[in-house]
Amino acid sequence: MALEWLKAVRLKLKALMNRKRLDRDLDDELAFHLAMRESMSQVDAKDACFAARRQFGNAARFKETCRELWTFIWLESLLQDVRYGVRLLRKNLGFTIVAVLMLALGIGANTAIFSLTYQVLLRHLPVQHPEELVILRSPGPQLGHTSSDGAGSASSFSYPMYRELRDRNSVFSGLLARYPVSLSVAGQGFSERAAGELVSGNYFETLGVRPALGRIFTAQDETSPGADTVALLSYGYWTRRFASDSNILNKQLTVNGVALTVVGVAQDGFIGVQIGQIPDIFIPITMKAQMTPGWNGLDTPRDYWIALLGRLKPALARDQAETALQATYYAVLQDELPIFKLRKKTSELFLQKKIFLDPGSHGRPILQAEIKQLLIFLVAMVGLVLMIACANLASLLIAKGEARQQEIAVRLSLGAGRGRLLRLLLTESLLLAMGGGLAGTAVAAITLRTIVGAIPQSFGANGLEARLDYSVLLFAAAVSLLTGVLFGLMPALRVTRIAPEGPLKGHGSNLAGSVANVRLRKWLMVFQVAMTVVLLAGAGLFTTSLIHLQREDLGIRTGHVIQFSIAPGMSRYSPAQTIALAGRLKESLAALPGVKSVSAAEIPVFTNHDVGANITIAGYVSQEHEDMNVNQNWVGPDYFSTMGIGLLRGREFVNADASGAPKVAVINQSMAKRFFPAGDAIGRVFTFGAGDVHPDIEIVGVVADSKHTHVRGQPQLFVYLPFAQHETLSEITFYLRTGQEPAALTPQITKTVAGYDAALPVYHLKLLLQQIGETVFSDQLLASLSACLGALAAFLAAIGLYGVMAYVVARRTREIGIRIALGATRGNISWLILREVTQMVVIGLALGLAVSFFTGRLIQSLLFGVTANNPAVLALAAGLLLAVALLAGGLPARKAAAVDPMIALRYE
Repeated sequence: MALEWLKAVRLKLKALMNRKRLDRDLDDELAFHLAMRESMSQVDAKDACFAARRQFGNAARFKETCRELWTFIWLESLLQDVRYGVRLLRKNLGFTIVAVLMLALGIGANTAIFSLTYQVLLRHLPVQHPEELVILRSPGPQLGHTSSDGAGSASSFSYPMYRELRDRNSVFSGLLARYPVSLSVAGQGFSERAAGELVSGNYFETLGVRPALGRIFTAQDETSPGADTVALLSYGYWTRRFASDSNILNKQLTVNGVALTVVGVAQDGFIGVQIGQIPDIFIPITMKAQMTPGWNGLDTPRDYWIALLGRLKPALARDQAETALQATYYAVLQDELPIFKLRKKTSELFLQKKIFLDPGSHGRPILQAEIKQLLIFLVAMVGLVLMIACANLASLLIAKGEARQQEIAVRLSLGAGRGRLLRLLLTESLLLAMGGGLAGTAVAAITLRTIVGAIPQSFGANGLEARLDYSVLLFAAAVSLLTGVLFGLMPALRVTRIAPEGPLKGHGSNLAGSVANVRLRKWLMVFQVAMTVVLLAGAGLFTTSLIHLQREDLGIRTGHVIQFSIAPGMSRYSPAQTIALAGRLKESLAALPGVKSVSAAEIPVFTNHDVGANITIAGYVSQEHEDMNVNQNWVGPDYFSTMGIGLLRGREFVNADASGAPKVAVINQSMAKRFFPAGDAIGRVFTFGAGDVHPDIEIVGVVADSKHTHVRGQPQLFVYLPFAQHETLSEITFYLRTGQEPAALTPQITKTVAGYDAALPVYHLKLLLQQIGETVFSDQLLASLSACLGALAAFLAAIGLYGVMAYVVARRTREIGIRIALGATRGNISWLILREVTQMVVIGLALGLAVSFFTGRLIQSLLFGVTANNPAVLALAAGLLLAVALLAGGLPARKAAAVDPMIALRYE
C-alpha cells in the first residue's frame, strides 16, 4: 500500500517538477523527498519511509537524503512564513510604518554613533601587523623645553635620545620618530597651507607602508641637518591637489621657502599614525630647522619634542620588551646627566625615570583620550533609545498577539507545533527589524554626514569618513537581527502558550492571560518611563553645562572681533622681517573702515595650544621641587585693549618696546599674587630658565586674569612679552576689533595681506566667537544629540503609553459602561484611567531618577558649572515627562469618559 502511494505521489510530483523545467527524470531519492513533503498522515509517511529505505538499501545514502529533504522542507516553510509575514504587515500598514520608523530612528542613531566610535576607538592603523606597534612614554622630570600635542610631556623625547634608543635597543625591529608641522606650500601656480609631518628615515619601513608612486624614505634620507631636501606626498593630497598626476615625481615644491623634490606618494589608505591628524606631506626629520624657522631641536638633549613609536620583534611580548628596554634607557639617562648640571636630589629623580610601552595598534591616542568618554556616553544614550523602541514594539506585539489568539488556536488544533508557530511569529518580527534596519541605514548616513560635516577642522578629528563601510553595515545588520529577537521573542512565547479550547469556543481572550498581558505591558511602560527620565536628565545636564560654558567669563571681550593668521617665517622671512611686516600690516588694517583697534600675538587664544617655561625671579628664593613654570605669549602693542583684558597696574606694550630696547614683560594677576604677594610686581626683573642665569626682563604691567587655551580651563600663571623683542618669531595671529559686523571685513583683510605678499597664505580667518565655539564643539555636540535623543525617547514613551491605555480602555469598555450605569460620573471614569497612568509614571520616575543619580558620577567630568545630580535639572526632566505622560494618557481617559453605557453593556 505504501509503495503504491509512493509511486502515485512520485508521478504527481514528477509532472510538477517537469513544469519547473527539470531536465532529468526523478529518481527514487526525489520520489522519497516529495512523498515525505506531501504526506499528511504520519502513518503513511512512516510506511513510505520504510518503503524508500528498502529501495535505497544503503543507510548512508538514506541519511543523506533525509538531511537534504528536511533542509528543503525547512527552507520552503521559511519562505512560506516570509510570504505570510509580508502579507500580514501589508494588511496592517499603519502599524508597520510606525514600527519601522521607530526602529529606523533607533537603529540609525546606533549605527551612526557606532561608525564614529569604530573610526576613533576601534579601527587599527592601516599598516602591516599594527598589533606589534608600541608607543614610548617616560614620565618624570624633563629639564628643558618641552613641546607636547596633548599626549603629555611624558610622550615627548629629544632627537639625540631617539637616536640612542634606536641604535642601542634590542627589542625593536624598528623605532620611528615623528613630529607634526604646519606648512606653506607653493608650486605650479598655487600657494596654500598644508599639514606636514617630519619623520625619521625608517618611518615607512617600520610601519610597513609601501609607495603608490615612486619610492618611500630610507635611512639615506636621514643624513645631516638640512641636507635631505626631499618630500613624500600622502595619497589623499596627491589626488586632491595634483589630480593623481604621475608627472609630479622629481618635481619641486616650495615648502616653507625651501625647494623640496617629490620622490614618491604613500600608499592609498595610509593616514599617518595619529587618528584625526592627516599629513599632506612627509618630510625628513633632518629638515627640522628649515621647516620650523628659529627652532632647530636636533642637537640638544634639552629639547623634548618628538613622539616615538616602535615595532616589537616577532614573538616578543610587550611587558618583556619593556623590561628589557629599561637597562638601555638607564644608560642613556646616565650619559645625558652631566649636560644638565642638576642638584643631587633632582639627579636621583632623573635617573629613576622609567620607560613604558603602550599599545600602538590604534595609533597615538590623542583624539581617543579627548573624546573617548563622550563617545561611550553617546553609545549608551542611543542604546537606551533603541531599548525604549524595542519595549514599545514588544508592548504592541503583545496586544496584537491577543487579537490573533483564534488564528493561533486554529493552527494548534490542526497539528502545528508551538516551535513552528514561534518561528512564524519571530519571522514577522524579523521582517519588521529588517525594514527598520534598511531605513535605519539611511537615517545613519544622514546623521553621520551631519555630524562629520559639523566637526571644525581645529577640533583635531580630520579624516573621519561620512560613509558607512562594510563593518558598519554588518553592525547595522546585527543590531537589526538582535532587535527583532529582542522585541519579538517575548510576545511570541506568550501567544504560543495559549490553550486552544477557549478561543475556539468563541469565548474571546483568556481572562487570566489577558490580565497578565496587561500587567506585562504596564511594566514595559514603566521601563520606558525610567529610561526616558535618564535620557531627559542627561539632556538637561549637558544643555545646562553648555549654557554655563557660553556664559563663562573669559576675561576677554569677545564680541566684534575677527582674527586671522599668517606665517611669514614659513615663507623664509627672517624674524626681523616678520616683525617689520607685522608693523606695516597693523597700520594698514587699522586704516580699514570700521576698525577700532588692531593687535597681534604669536599664539592664538582658545586653540588648545600653549607654551611654558621655568623662570628665575631676582630676589625670589624658590623651594625644593617648587613649580616655577609659567605660560607665555608674545604680543603686540595695544593687545590688551584690543582683546578687552583689563590693565590693573603699570602700562601696556608700545612701539618703543622693540628689538634692542630694554626687555619688558606684562604679567597677569595670578602670577602677581603667586610671586609678589606684597604687590610689588612692577619693576621686578626675571628671566627664563634656571641655574646660572641673569634676570633681565622688567615687569612693566599687571593685567587681569583671562583664559587662553580653552573655555573650560582656569587662568594660569601668565607672562606676556612684546613680539618685537622675539628673536625667533615666525607666525602671527592678528585681532581686529570693529564697530560693525566683523565678517564684512573678510575680503578687505585678504586683499590687504596680498598687497604685501600675494604668496603668503592667510588662514584661520574667522570671528573670535567662532574660534571659541570650536573649542566647545564636543559640548555642543553632546548637548544637541542628548536633547534630540531625549525628545525622541519622550515621544516613544508617549506613543507607548497611549497604546497601553487605549488597549486598557478597549478591554474595560463593558466595565466602564456598568460603572456609568451605576452612577459613576465622567470625572470618576477619567480619574480611573489617569490613576493607572499616574501609577506607571510615578514608578518609572522613581526608578529613572535613582538610575540618574548613580550614573551622574560617570558623566561629571563632561559637565561644566553644574553637578550631575542637580535637583533643578532632575525635577525639570521629571516634570516634563509627567506632562507628556498625562497628555498621552489623557486622550484614552477622555475617550473612556465619553463611552455610551448602552453600547458598552452590549460590547464584547
